[in-house]
Amino acid sequence: MAVPVPVRNEVKRLPGEGEPPVGEPGEGEPRATSSATAELIELTQVFCGADTLPVQTESITDLFSAIWNRSNDHAFTAGLDAWVEILEQDAELRSRFQKSWQSMVAQLDSVSFFAESGLPAQKALLAETSRRIFQRLLPSAREDTDTARLFAATFASPRAAKRFVDIDGELFARLAAILWDLRGMAAFPQVRDGLHQALCLLAARVAGCGTSAAVRQRSAVEQVEESPFYRIVFATENFVRPQTSEPASDRFDHWMESIYACRGELALVRLHMEDEGVSTALVFDLSTMDAALNRMELLAATLVDSTDKPSVAARQLLDTLVCGLLEDTRISALVRQNLNLLARKTVERTGHSGEHYIAHGRREYWQMWLAAVGGGILTVFTAALKLHIVKGHWAPFVEGVLVGTNYAISFLLLQIFGLALATKQPSMTAATLADIIRHNRGSSRRDKIADFAASISRTQLAAAFGNVLAVSAGAVVFNLIWLREFGTPYLTSDQAQHVYRSLNPIASGTAIFAALTGVLLWLAALIGGWCENFAVYNRIPAAIAQHPLGNTIGAQRMQRVADWFDHNVAAWSTSISLGYLMGFFPEIARFFGLPLDVRHVTLNTGMFTFAATSFGLDAFRHLWLYAALGGIAIMFLLNLGVSFAIASLVALRAYDVGRQERLSILKDVLGMVLKSPKRFFYPADPKPAAPETPAALPASAIEEPAQAVIEASAESTPDVSTPSIVP
Repeated sequence: MAVPVPVRNEVKRLPGEGEPPVGEPGEGEPRATSSATAELIELTQVFCGADTLPVQTESITDLFSAIWNRSNDHAFTAGLDAWVEILEQDAELRSRFQKSWQSMVAQLDSVSFFAESGLPAQKALLAETSRRIFQRLLPSAREDTDTARLFAATFASPRAAKRFVDIDGELFARLAAILWDLRGMAAFPQVRDGLHQALCLLAARVAGCGTSAAVRQRSAVEQVEESPFYRIVFATENFVRPQTSEPASDRFDHWMESIYACRGELALVRLHMEDEGVSTALVFDLSTMDAALNRMELLAATLVDSTDKPSVAARQLLDTLVCGLLEDTRISALVRQNLNLLARKTVERTGHSGEHYIAHGRREYWQMWLAAVGGGILTVFTAALKLHIVKGHWAPFVEGVLVGTNYAISFLLLQIFGLALATKQPSMTAATLADIIRHNRGSSRRDKIADFAASISRTQLAAAFGNVLAVSAGAVVFNLIWLREFGTPYLTSDQAQHVYRSLNPIASGTAIFAALTGVLLWLAALIGGWCENFAVYNRIPAAIAQHPLGNTIGAQRMQRVADWFDHNVAAWSTSISLGYLMGFFPEIARFFGLPLDVRHVTLNTGMFTFAATSFGLDAFRHLWLYAALGGIAIMFLLNLGVSFAIASLVALRAYDVGRQERLSILKDVLGMVLKSPKRFFYPADPKPAAPETPAALPASAIEEPAQAVIEASAESTPDVSTPSIVP
């Protein structure tokens, strides 16, 4: 790779050399600049005088660190420019430096630097995350011959790496003219061999991941020997060790065809994965293969002996490697990249499970009222049993199991009988919002977001009011029956006082507990989506249908069981997990000395009504009654707001919706609330259907535009088998 030396028509004065003093005596700016230049000259001469590899690597690290770790960007640019100009003007020093540089490079091993820097070193996300955490706390020792050791020591900070990437093109060409050689790779055979070995290692890694069972099951290729991932190894071997005298540029073009085939197959695997579920292991493998293919393109382009590609590719390769050394210790980017698709598919599964919670028309709206009334009546018994369990003063673990089981059974019964519980829906419907944003733009998106926001708002209000009214009336009736049968209210006076005091929004932690309950509601819905994704990815319904038990009870019955499981896995797992989360959360918090609790609007309304009925009509004369009512209102707002806000944020981030776009959406929704508040409380009248007035058009007038649309669509559809990638 030949880098031309720029022709310089004039000799620039070195900083601080022959310049008049600046400012008053004592400011010392020229003197400081001259001192820095003298330091660079001294460090360069030390490197030129080094005769062993350890001394050479240590001295060159000191030299480059002195340049790249300046206090500010201006000082860095001035220092680098000054050092380059020193070597350009001093031919003898430049010759000594280049001789020592070539001697050092000839002894370095660059294979791991080229093939591993910035790429995951482990085969699983958890193992790679653990490795990076440990690497950040205690960086592993490197051999003196490891090229990565020099770069890691010089570019140890994000600031230094950014400075390298941002070097001006003209200055970088001057620097390359000093560090490189006009003979190209012939002057650095060790670097060329390192590039060859790195390409072979990366090809083997791509082949290993691409021929795994998880990828093969989602691939369009049936035979392993026909897989582009399997063939990439042989294509790379032919590229680095050609058997013919074919020009390097032609070999590069032929080799790129195998890269295109691998990328096309990756695209097909991802498309199949969209329907069949995802896992962190598979997403990690695919992202690793993508990164390896990108690195291979840069390595191969650097090897090609041409006038344009090598210089561009070489700088891109160096930028990637320098930044990759920093990425080896970063965790957030790795986790975010690999969990993004899993989060997106999980919220989609969660959204599919919660679609029936949105009432769009009047019929669905009143059906939600009926379902909420039924849910409120069922919650009466749930609240009564919860109070009875707490009254028993069980051991914390036993109480958590009993309360959690009570909640879980109640939520399952709600699911079985098609009843509704307020605030459970938002965390399951936020994925619908993200899906609207992903598939729509402009006014269409604003209209659909407004319709969705209005639907979820009035649905939640209907569910909340139906729950609260039903659970309040049911608790009153329950207490009257209990009083008639046993002669005493269901709750004792002391227990009733504890209940209403715990609901005071000022004198208790009701607001905090309600917000935490919103988090639990979202977490339970996320668990439900994850369980469904897990079942789809591992084909559990199909495994149930094929179970040997079918030989005994019949294959059709096993198929019905499989269909039932497939239809209910998300809802049941959400209900069970929510029950035990709410049951165990206070006990776990108490174990750590934290006085935390859960506050769900419907359950606590039932317990509050039991407490109020213990005092009879006299309760309306006390301030605590109205304070508790205020606490219940706060519960509703926080249960609803927190669960929906978290679910929406996760869904929007999973679809890569930026912060500015999220703020714009929020602004649009608030504007629609102020403009048309009624639609957020009650379904609007259905719009009359527009009359159809078909016009008699000739067949040619219909067929020609349709054909034009089909052809335009075909032209705009990318060919996944040969994606456009230019190194």
